[in-house]
Amino acid sequence: MSAINFNFNKASDPLLGQGIDYASQFTELDKAQQTIEQRKQALLQLAQQAEAEQRPVSKTPIWDEIDTITANMTPSEYQAMLENPDYQRSLGTLQEFVGALQLQMIRPHVEQSPEGKRILEEHLTNVKFLRKSASEKVDKVLADFKEYTEHYSHMSYDEYLKTKASK
Repeated sequence: MSAINFNFNKASDPLLGQGIDYASQFTELDKAQQTIEQRKQALLQLAQQAEAEQRPVSKTPIWDEIDTITANMTPSEYQAMLENPDYQRSLGTLQEFVGALQLQMIRPHVEQSPEGKRILEEHLTNVKFLRKSASEKVDKVLADFKEYTEHYSHMSYDEYLKTKASK
């Protein structure tokens, strides 16, 4: 049989002994709860700071998102995406932009090196020559078209070119 324990602690019962000041105990409990909440918030902030320090923040989050998506694709999915005209267009635009930026950053270094300067001078000579050649070609095409419109407009342009080639 279980023993019944009657606790007649006079200090805790207002009828048997001195009364307890419940208002002051409530105030103390409220202060303790506020302190616990403050400590909890401080610990949460420390945990967030530690997590942020451990996880490096990328300076290119859009690139990272693209890499994540493409890394999770199967080879056949990736191949299908590569064949898509919209993807090819956007990738081409991106590559042109990146190439222009790379050239902009590298140009001074190339021109300042002896090897780079020599190659650039050779390229300049080639560009000058090809410009003259291209200009002559365009002038010839325009002269041919002018002759066609003035003297041979009764035949198709293809027939005119064939006739001129046979002469």
